[in-house]
Order: sequence, then structure tokens, then C-alpha cells
Amino acid sequence: MRKEELIDLLKKDVVPALGCTEPVCVALCAAYASKQLKNLITKIELDVNKGIYKNGMSAGIPHCEHVGLEYAVSIGALLKNPEKQLTLFEDIEPDTITYAELLVPHVSITINDSASIHVKCTLYTSSETVTCMIKEAHTNIVYLEKNGIVLEEKTTQETNNTPTVIDKLKEMKISDIRSLVDSMTVNELHFLLDGIEMNNRLSQYKGTTHLSDSFNHSLFSEDLLTRIIRKVTAAAENRLDGCPLPAMSSSGAGTKGLVVSIPVNEVAEELHVSLEKKLKALALTHLVNRYINVHIGKLSPMCTCVMASSTSASVGIAYLLDATNDQIGYCIRNMTGTVTGMICDGGKVGCAFKVSTGSTAALMCAMTAVNNAVLRESDGICAATHEQCIQNMARIGQNGMIKVDEEIISIMKSKECQ
Repeated sequence: MRKEELIDLLKKDVVPALGCTEPVCVALCAAYASKQLKNLITKIELDVNKGIYKNGMSAGIPHCEHVGLEYAVSIGALLKNPEKQLTLFEDIEPDTITYAELLVPHVSITINDSASIHVKCTLYTSSETVTCMIKEAHTNIVYLEKNGIVLEEKTTQETNNTPTVIDKLKEMKISDIRSLVDSMTVNELHFLLDGIEMNNRLSQYKGTTHLSDSFNHSLFSEDLLTRIIRKVTAAAENRLDGCPLPAMSSSGAGTKGLVVSIPVNEVAEELHVSLEKKLKALALTHLVNRYINVHIGKLSPMCTCVMASSTSASVGIAYLLDATNDQIGYCIRNMTGTVTGMICDGGKVGCAFKVSTGSTAALMCAMTAVNNAVLRESDGICAATHEQCIQNMARIGQNGMIKVDEEIISIMKSKECQ
């Protein structure tokens, strides 16, 4: 693996996203389909995998007081702006919501058994039918059909955006990733600062919910941990409540971008490290986040914003504290034994508390690791190496929690009937 390949991966992974990624994905699919239509839409059929359904049920939509995939798909179909990709909700106007409210009763949603991202949207007018499909990645259009004529279709090989880089990354050791990051320059990584500025703005936005205000109480001292908790909670809360400001994402998700960047930046500021060191810590954190997500998989029954992103943030913090490769391994082992198993019950404002918990663990596990305080290899799912710890995390998510999504969705669907 060459460092240039990792830098290119960073530039593809660290991009702006407006709104929770799963409703955006559904809206994008509908926007691609509706671009082919000339007449008024009369009916929408949406088929999604379990992870998309979970994350779309209660997440806020920017510029919209409603939640749910029915609204996301209706809004996307009305916007017809797929060129905006993950920021298509920027174009929502009051009239968009008015027309979406009329369209929502004509939306039907089914859930498929796909293990990865799978969105199929079919739009109907009086004389037209268009179907669009997204697979594997939130913006990866693999199929487009109008009135039985296939307009676009990708082969299996074409649907993998960066197969060689991802395959190489998955087989690397964390120490090898670190070595390549150490060879990167300030100029090569300077673009990562845009994410810090963007995510800090999101944490400062005054939204309609106030979970993060709790941390302004006099019981909390104005220390590093409190600042991290307050900022991460506020940013995640605002994003998932439908704040009109974008987040800088990581590994395909905006909330992951918040969890990756805010704690690392706060520690870098506290330590007054050089710009070069901060940028390298951010790069390492984003890349380890991608590495762990590749192993765990997209839209796991586990909360990967905590499992992958908080663990990655802990690695970045340890790097800022001059951790050795062994100590970074201790950091990952400590996180493995601390946060593995937190469930994902969908994207929502309450995720703010989950990621603040993960960020607390990230700082704690980094601090203990650099002091050579580490959980034993024999402890539960902990393991001797960085990589085996991550593989054990993945086993819990992929094999050990197979029934979890079914139960979560059953609970969610029971609420729809109340």
C-alpha cells in the first residue's frame, strides 16, 4: 500500500453530509428515479434492508419537522437533485414539505434481508414507472430502469468503489497504517482541517433539543473530558435532530465523523501539539475508523459510531500522547473490553448519549494505555493483537447478534401501530 492510496481514500471518505446518512441515501435513490419522470408521482414503493430502516425511522430531516423514511423518500422524489449527493436536503423549501405531506400516504415500505446497504425505490405516475437501486455504499447507484427499459446497470466489480484499496487496507496491520501516516506531510493532510471547522460549527448550533445543556451544570468542571462530552453530544444531537448544517463524515457517516474528529481535536488543542502532529492524528483516526468498519460491516446490529469510531478516536488520542505501537494495541484492547456490544437501535437524537459514552471511554482507554495499564488477553473477547481484538468485535456483531436487529425492528414496528 502506498501512502498516496490512503490519502486518496481519506479524500473520498471525509466528505460533507447533511442529515442522517440513511434517510439521505433513501432520498438520493428517489431523486435519481424521479429525474426520469415527466408526470406527477402517484405512488412510491420503497424496499430497504434492516439497517436503513432502523436508522431512518426517527432521525430528523433538515428543514423538515417530520421524521421517517416515508418523508425522506417523498422529499427526494420531489427534489430531483441527485447531483447534490449527500447534501441534497440543502434544497428543501417550504413547498417541498407541503407536497411531501400529500405524497406520504401513497408510500409503502418493505424490509429485505440484505446484510449490507440495499435500497430499491420504485416511483409511479399515470403513465411511467421508474426503479432505482443503491447497494453496498450510500451513494452507489447500481440499477436504473424506466418502463421496463434498463438505463443503467453496474456489474458486481463496478459496484465496489475502491476495491483494491479497501482489500489492501483490510489486510494491513495498524502499525503499518501508522507508519504510512507518519510519512504524510502537512500539505497532503491540510484538507482535514475543513472537517474540524465544520463539526465545531455543528456543535455550537442552538437547536430545538437540549441534551447537551445538562453538561453546563456546576457539577461538571470545565476540564478536557467535559469539553469533549459537551461538544460531541451537542454535535450529534443537532445532526440527528435535523440541523440544517452539514457534518464532515468519516467512513460514510456524518456522526462517525463527529466522533472521530472532535475528541482528537480537543486533545490536540489541550496538548498544544504542532499542526503536523494534529493532522497525522486525525488521518490515523479516520483510517483506523475505516479499517474497523470494513471488518465489522456497514449497518451492523452494533453501534459502529461507538464500536469503530470511538475506538479510532482513542487510537488518535494515544498517538497525540506519543504512544508506542504496543500502547496503541493496548488502547484498542481496552476499548474492545469496554464498549463492544452496544446495540444500534436506529439513528435518533438519543445517539448523542451513546457517542458521548464512547468518547468518554476513548479518552479513558487512551490514558490508561499510554501508562501501560491494559486489560488481560484472557479477559472476555480481548486478544493479544490489535487486529485480533478488532476481528473479535466483528464476530460479536456479525455472528453473535444475528437476532438483535429482528427484535429491535419488531419493537419499532409495534410503535407504528400504537
